[in-house]
Amino acid sequence: MKNKLIKIVVLALAFVLLFGSIGSFAYESYETYTYSIDGLPLLSPMAYSADDSFNYSDLGLSTKLSEASDLSADDDGNLYITDTKNNRIVVINKYYEATDIIDSYIDEYGNKQTFDAPKAVFVSARDLTCDIAEDPDQESRVYVCDTNNERIVVFTRSFEYERTIEQPSTPLIKDGEFRPISVAVDKYGRVFVISEKIYQGVVVLSSEGDFTGFIGAQKVSYSILDQIWRNFQTEEQRAASVKNVSVSYNNIAVDSNGFIYVTNSKIDPVQQYNALRSKASTYSPVKKLNSTGVEIMKRNGFFDPAGEVVDSFNQMRVSKITDITLGPEGSWTILDSSRSRLFTYDEEGNLLFAFGDTGTQLGNAEAIVAATYQVVDGVYRLCVLDNNKMDGYKITVYTPTDYCDTIIAALRNQNEHNYDASIDYWRDLLTKNNNFDLAYIGIGKALYSQGEYAEAYNMLQKAYDTTYASDAFSEMRKEVVENWILLIVVALIVVLVLFFKFLGYAKKKNKITTLKVGQKTYWEELVYACHLVFHPFDGFWDLKHEKRGSVRAATTFLALTVIAFFYNSVGQGYLFNTRGSYANIFMTIISVVVPVMLWVIGNWCLTTLFDGEGSLKDIYIATCYSLAPLPLFIFVSTLLSNIMTTSEGTMVTLITTIGLVWVGILLFFGTLVTHDYSLGKNFVTILGTIVAMVIIMFIAILFSSLVVKMVQFVVSIFAEIGNRV
Repeated sequence: MKNKLIKIVVLALAFVLLFGSIGSFAYESYETYTYSIDGLPLLSPMAYSADDSFNYSDLGLSTKLSEASDLSADDDGNLYITDTKNNRIVVINKYYEATDIIDSYIDEYGNKQTFDAPKAVFVSARDLTCDIAEDPDQESRVYVCDTNNERIVVFTRSFEYERTIEQPSTPLIKDGEFRPISVAVDKYGRVFVISEKIYQGVVVLSSEGDFTGFIGAQKVSYSILDQIWRNFQTEEQRAASVKNVSVSYNNIAVDSNGFIYVTNSKIDPVQQYNALRSKASTYSPVKKLNSTGVEIMKRNGFFDPAGEVVDSFNQMRVSKITDITLGPEGSWTILDSSRSRLFTYDEEGNLLFAFGDTGTQLGNAEAIVAATYQVVDGVYRLCVLDNNKMDGYKITVYTPTDYCDTIIAALRNQNEHNYDASIDYWRDLLTKNNNFDLAYIGIGKALYSQGEYAEAYNMLQKAYDTTYASDAFSEMRKEVVENWILLIVVALIVVLVLFFKFLGYAKKKNKITTLKVGQKTYWEELVYACHLVFHPFDGFWDLKHEKRGSVRAATTFLALTVIAFFYNSVGQGYLFNTRGSYANIFMTIISVVVPVMLWVIGNWCLTTLFDGEGSLKDIYIATCYSLAPLPLFIFVSTLLSNIMTTSEGTMVTLITTIGLVWVGILLFFGTLVTHDYSLGKNFVTILGTIVAMVIIMFIAILFSSLVVKMVQFVVSIFAEIGNRV
């Protein structure tokens, strides 16, 4: 009775401390925590260098650009600026001289029309819409998003009016919703439109402008509280409540294969941060869609190809992606308007290079509005439209450095399957930047294609790659199996025979021990686990009442579990532990022993209050014996991680999961038999034990925090006395 009273007091104090101190504890934790931004480092040497910068007078314009919103280029090197507030499109040639201004046109009815706040312009490539041989002057088109007039105006390349694409005739788009802010056309002439008031995704139109549907709608997110609250609302309340709608995209581009790139700057920062870390496409600010709207972007880089990498305490600093432009050899560049920075990726989602920053010196920008690639004499220049508060809008032209040219040359040879040449370029890149992971991957892929699997595997390891390293490892394993198949089969048979022989021996040994009177030997106590794991009811009953187990044997199983987890930490194969991270033996002991002891103490405190029959010793022995099968499963899964590929990783996970589930089942029945509970009472007791574990852990953390503060206080007093003396 006295022990029970003490335990009641301890639990009561724990609850008081928990609910009375949680506010101040959380405040103090955040107050003393410091963190830093994990910014994405710029690769060195630079991929692009600023060549020159042009403002409106340099371009030959008599009036400044005002609220310019888009920059596009055609295949002749001409640039098109959407001068929104001035209601015009400014055309600049490859020498950066203004050659044309489109601010009005005569429509098919003979009426003069003007733009009203145009937001974007797109120029289709020469081979998209017509036969060049039959009509060389009309081979491509200029599409202008006349936003406030709710239409897209199409011109020839000589800037003659051709037609107008009005709001599509469909009940899915209401009047006033068709306000195009970005447009792109694929190789089949299909028109893809981003409208700022349409939230169902990208509007798809036929080459004649007929509506064919929506694709790629951004997923709507609901909070848990919203979902719960809606279950209690009436139909009228639901109808009157604010509806969660998808956010609209802000820019679009189409590559030569007809794949669609879209960007979104309105995603919740926390969701975007999670997508950045998990590389999930749902809330990624950049997506690649096929013609049916299915997201197909490869995300093989370390992070989602979405710009800046931020830390968990600064999700609000995720990149704001406002533009995308397509470069050579499948590369593409996105614009982070919050930092005036550009990020370039390859088709696999690997970061090639990143550059740019806010500032007034040449090469930096104050507020980048748009960016586009301009091809002049076969050279890809990167042109950036910057809103400079002092001088107005300007265009900064970046030319590729030798570093960039080498990357593009390596990608080109890789895409054309010229692997020998690609290896030379990748190796040249490593002399310029030996931290460039993509170079190691490129060399590894080339070696793999040449059948040099071991060398490819070693090279891919240097880049922490698993996708292609897994393929190389699979081929290496195939060679080993072909050469040693007979020995492998014999070894496997021997191991299985020995294992089942041991189980048979353990069964006979346990039968003999059952008839033995007196204390059991240490070996007999250990072997008894083979009976207990297969017969938990009888096993735990005899474990307690027949004294078939002991503290020393239980501690042995606990130690074996620690060893198994330590081996798992240091012995996993590269494909399952690419970074080679591991926990030292001290941390492994803490991670295994502490939860076990928390369970034992929490269960003992709780079951005494609920008339449990097990003592602290009984609980400890039953708990540790429940761990008996786990070391074997952990050991096997660790071995398999060294001979399996990533596609077979589910087998490794499955084996570990089976071991943990088995332990959970044994723990459940061990508690049931040890305390002589019913199933319902045992279930409630286990839940209560978990709560007690949390409370004990919280008290320990709180107590240690108070001790640390007291020590700091005492140290500061002595330091102050020492300074004054």
